[in-house]
Amino acid sequence: MANITENKAFWFFVAIIQPLLYFISLEYFGQVIAIAIPWSFLILYLIWLWTSGKIPFAANREE
Repeated sequence: MANITENKAFWFFVAIIQPLLYFISLEYFGQVIAIAIPWSFLILYLIWLWTSGKIPFAANREE
């Protein structure tokens, strides 16, 4: 089974859901929270990558 980050259907789903989540959040919570929710997903995703050892921005240095 493919990794979820390599699945095109997953990223297509995320691309559709993110604007919907933003506008729903904007309606119910206000602009500050509506902006904070997508950023919190990004931060949690990067923390998840870091803890799982799949750091995409790390330099591959072999000494």
